[in-house]
Amino acid sequence: MLPKKIKMKRVLQLFMISVFLMGSKSSVNSQYLISCEYVNTTNPLGLSLATGLTLQYDIDMYKMVYNTVDALGQPTIASGAFLAPSNTTCVDFPMLVYHHGTSLRKIDVPSNDVGETTIGRVFGAGGYFVLMPDYIGMGESPGLHPYCHGESEATATRDMIRAAREFIADSLNMIDNGELFLTGYSQGGHAAMAAHKYIEENNLLSEFNVLGSAPCSGPYEMSGAMADTILSPYPYSNPGYLVYLLSAYQMVYGNLYNSYSDVLNFPYDTIVPPYFDGNNTTLAMGSLNNLLSGYIDTLMVDTVVANFSNSMSTYNHPLWTALLDNDNHDWTPQRAIRMYYCTGDEQVTFQNAIAAEATMNANGANDVQAINMGTGDHNDCVLPALIAAYYWFDGLRTLCNATGISEVNSIQKPFAFPNPVNDQLTIHFKGHGLLKITSVLGQEVFSDLVSGTTYLSTESWDTGVYIVEIQHDNKRLIQRVVKY
Repeated sequence: MLPKKIKMKRVLQLFMISVFLMGSKSSVNSQYLISCEYVNTTNPLGLSLATGLTLQYDIDMYKMVYNTVDALGQPTIASGAFLAPSNTTCVDFPMLVYHHGTSLRKIDVPSNDVGETTIGRVFGAGGYFVLMPDYIGMGESPGLHPYCHGESEATATRDMIRAAREFIADSLNMIDNGELFLTGYSQGGHAAMAAHKYIEENNLLSEFNVLGSAPCSGPYEMSGAMADTILSPYPYSNPGYLVYLLSAYQMVYGNLYNSYSDVLNFPYDTIVPPYFDGNNTTLAMGSLNNLLSGYIDTLMVDTVVANFSNSMSTYNHPLWTALLDNDNHDWTPQRAIRMYYCTGDEQVTFQNAIAAEATMNANGANDVQAINMGTGDHNDCVLPALIAAYYWFDGLRTLCNATGISEVNSIQKPFAFPNPVNDQLTIHFKGHGLLKITSVLGQEVFSDLVSGTTYLSTESWDTGVYIVEIQHDNKRLIQRVVKY
């Protein structure tokens, strides 16, 4: 039984929220939202077991289609996955945008419930409205995708947030709490950074209140670290990315070539056209990579590479102009950024994050860090990077506004800090219990009875993800911690 004073406060609070919701419903005229169709519901148990995170909400997935603009600023449509917590008495949640990695087939997008959509489910089950834009030219959006084109990545994000707010107010009888988080992996790291940069540089923080962005393993320095790939004498693991970039930038800027034979040697100039016709639903990036040479001087026409190299000091080349236009490492963010990376990344060099951190901090950024998540390659880095982002966001967000006390009390609060950790882990625990810490591979690094606050040196731990468990009174507290 709640005290009378608290009861009255809760009633007034809910009344004000209901008034806001009714007002939103009557005023929303769906300027952005076209449709939002229910797809399925996921229970959080399997997600918790797979990640070790404490996830408490069922997740409803929807396929959203909305109005936006293309890379040339012309009206078009785009699609994406929208995920919302469902088994809840909460009435508001923060909003999180996850930007997906490179995909070549138009159908390999979050709104079609591909494997990467599971990442959105994990964040959603932790208590977020999750938006996963398919991007312009992907999913239901017509034409070729403008790959790694910062402005269209940002505007697709901007307008999906607006469409999602219309849907939340009109159809879910809920509201977002005004907090926005941005993340993404690989190309999604570039897109997350582009969205954050766009919001701040266009003075949109009052509409999109970014509390933190966590781009992961992204190509932020297109004219630097990524341009080095073109000039490198060593083979590149994903030459299809480069052809994707050339095709996209030709579509956007129109001055890179007249035909593929102008930039690609035979037979590559005859292989690539079906992959980039703007309607590709069958040909995947993996098959393209297998057909291309990883040596750029074999793949590309020698005079093109030579002209690009010779203009490095002046940037007097249309490809340099396009790359510079899509850099998103050289600006001055006012809101916090964490860039997670791995030093063994063979697809997107970690030097992108190092360069971005140095440049932003030199510019006077408030709170920017590049965080090393270990020596893993591009695929190995996904889990530790995104779990680190999850915990960082969790420390910044506001908990949901529940209509009952029981739900708030049932949420396990983090007890191991900081997370990610470098040299010392602090365990906050009132009482006596068995503390066990194991790596995700099952290697035990600590096991002992503890009482009260405990401090552990982690300097000797390998970089990676660890499971921290406290057993007491027939109960278990479990938290994942990232060591960097």
